[in-house]
Amino acid sequence: MDVRQRRATAIGVSAEPCGICGSGNVVAMRSQAVRRGVARINPRWDPAPRTHDLCRDCGAKHRTEDGRRI
Repeated sequence: MDVRQRRATAIGVSAEPCGICGSGNVVAMRSQAVRRGVARINPRWDPAPRTHDLCRDCGAKHRTEDGRRI
């Protein structure tokens, strides 16, 4: 079983409040796979980037696409 590790970075403040707790302390995040093992030499490797909003108060994640929640 190959478990892919992901690295997340903050890309800004989200315009929408948290859908769970209603807090305005929400950050837009981008995560992508970490290049390890054979992937280091594979020229066709894809980091599979994803974006989500993360509430810093309750920890809820809301997946986003093109800046909109899905």
